[in-house]
Amino acid sequence: MKSTPRTAADDLRIVVDHWQHMRDLIDTSTPFVWTPPKDAADYLRKLDEHHAAEHALERMTPAKWLARPGEDVDQGTALPERDPLVLAEQSAPLRLHVVDACRAVEVALCSIADEIAAAVQRAPIKRLARSIPGDRAGLDLALLAARDEADPARWHYNLGDRSAVRAAEWLLGRVEGAPGPCEALDDAQRERIGRFAREAARRIERTIGLDRRRAFPMERPCPYCGASLTMHRGGSDASTVTCENGLECGAPVPIVKGCRTWAAPHELASLEGALDAAAHRAVRAAARRRQRTAAGAGGTAA
Repeated sequence: MKSTPRTAADDLRIVVDHWQHMRDLIDTSTPFVWTPPKDAADYLRKLDEHHAAEHALERMTPAKWLARPGEDVDQGTALPERDPLVLAEQSAPLRLHVVDACRAVEVALCSIADEIAAAVQRAPIKRLARSIPGDRAGLDLALLAARDEADPARWHYNLGDRSAVRAAEWLLGRVEGAPGPCEALDDAQRERIGRFAREAARRIERTIGLDRRRAFPMERPCPYCGASLTMHRGGSDASTVTCENGLECGAPVPIVKGCRTWAAPHELASLEGALDAAAHRAVRAAARRRQRTAAGAGGTAA
């Protein structure tokens, strides 16, 4: 139940783990559903059909425009039928605020990756300007340069996969000290990465709905009154536990919105200790009941 602050590595992993979930929201009109129930294909198909009908109508002579839909004109040629209201009822499956969030996160992470790489990344190995046939050293140098260029731990400023996930993975490697053509980060660089990562993770959580606070019933009852306990997690606030009894509960914690509430770290720690103590007492009480039952059965047999 203890709540610890998230690290830069935690925030970067949120970007890596949930980036596709946010991308999936772009073409669905249903919020907080990561797998879109309806993608853009159906909308685009209807749009193509509508444009085809418009194009066919434009090729008609003015006299044919006067014909009713489906009416034969000029040796059996029929006007294409269309319902102008069908397309109007189809909203474009594009959620612009999700697009904005994706773009903002991607630009921010690639920007900080550019900045950090410029400070800590070793310059790439260069090939010889002009190769000399049969020069073994030149061939070895070219091979080293190719390997260095393809090193997944090397950040590319304008080539390769410059995506939010790629930037988050590269920054995560730097934060965790993974091997690569880079020097170790200093404290200022770590703090700067942490600020960018924290804001990127929060933007993703807000967009896909992970920042919503949720309540989870706890298995064990309140150790002070026996009522139900509820764990509240999610959002920017720390986890809390509440007892529904409120004033009737004798727990040494404040009452918030009618419930005894454990919120501070020391309160949650004390609750955990009280729950463990209550479980221990329950085990001992059950053992004593079994002993009395066994003793009563032995006396009856005698």
